[in-house]
Amino acid sequence: MLPLNARSKAIGYYDLRFNKVDVTLYLPDGTQYTKRVDTGMPKIPSHVIDTVFYLYRSIEDAKSGSKYGGTGFLVGVPSEKFPDYYSVYGVTNWHVALDDGYSVIRLNTAGGDTGIFDLGPDEWEFLPGKDDIAVSPILPFQSTFQLPGFIPISGFATEEIISQNAIGVGDDVFMVGRFIDYDGGVTNLPTVRFGNISLMPAPIEQPTGYMGKSYCIDLHSRSGYSGSPVLVYRTLGGNLEEIQRTRKPFSSILTFLYLLGIHWGQFPERWPLIPGEELQESSGLITKGGYVEGLSGMTCVIPAQQILELLNIPTIKNKRLENEEELLRHFEEKGYPPMPESVSKQIIPDTENPQHKEDFNSLVGAAVKTKLQDD
Repeated sequence: MLPLNARSKAIGYYDLRFNKVDVTLYLPDGTQYTKRVDTGMPKIPSHVIDTVFYLYRSIEDAKSGSKYGGTGFLVGVPSEKFPDYYSVYGVTNWHVALDDGYSVIRLNTAGGDTGIFDLGPDEWEFLPGKDDIAVSPILPFQSTFQLPGFIPISGFATEEIISQNAIGVGDDVFMVGRFIDYDGGVTNLPTVRFGNISLMPAPIEQPTGYMGKSYCIDLHSRSGYSGSPVLVYRTLGGNLEEIQRTRKPFSSILTFLYLLGIHWGQFPERWPLIPGEELQESSGLITKGGYVEGLSGMTCVIPAQQILELLNIPTIKNKRLENEEELLRHFEEKGYPPMPESVSKQIIPDTENPQHKEDFNSLVGAAVKTKLQDD
């Protein structure tokens, strides 16, 4: 279980950077005033981008940046007893980590280095025959390794959040993931793509064979982005017309950043092949000739609600509760809260006794055999 030293590690709306505009707003009594508000497309700091990781089939492939797979990202579940402590999980697609075997994580650190988590396909949890999602606990073994950040479950666009914020068609989204033509080689250089919600969740067959609900997003993608987080955001500037038309007070206007869900695929599109001699004459519909299949630009995203469901299955949730009991016993012995700067040093026993190391592994919540190696 990872202690949270700084609130900025839990990614939220104010981690983004927006342009600002002057807008006339109104107090509840109708008094006008001017305020500079966020608007437009956000600039995304590196620590937000570094919450994603790349996946490989082996440590050797991860070190060399070869034989690459898809993308994943970090999420955090707070302790019920100690809310400043989080169990941090890696999230990706089932078809990436298990079906295709890309189970080894390469993650950027907060200090700009790269760490490798040696996971096998059997060390990822999933719901058989359900959504194309898999999760695995993340464990920083070494004191020099610092996770760059994570998306807390309070930042998930659950069904309740969707309803409260009237999130729907047209809302802005962005996706952070792996552009395989230029992914950084021996380091991670994630890229960001922007779009809008085109269709609210509807049944679409996933790689698992499950007819689960997915958003359709007008957002270009391709191989390598599978498992990427898709986030939805709204700025004050995005509601200027509504503000001025209804004269709503500033405090009633919603701004947010939420994890909308996880990208798993794209709809194909058939492009006609036109014979060379017909190119000059071609107009209107093509009724003969062959076709090549490409990507339509319509991306499929499983709702964040389904990730939350997986994080709360008994095998995962019970392990978190066991770790909380271990954490409580540690605090009873050592005092709470611990204050050293290093995340790992806060709860790693000073002794080199192997039994104590095993206790630590249990304490921080490694439900899998995880081996962290620095490049």
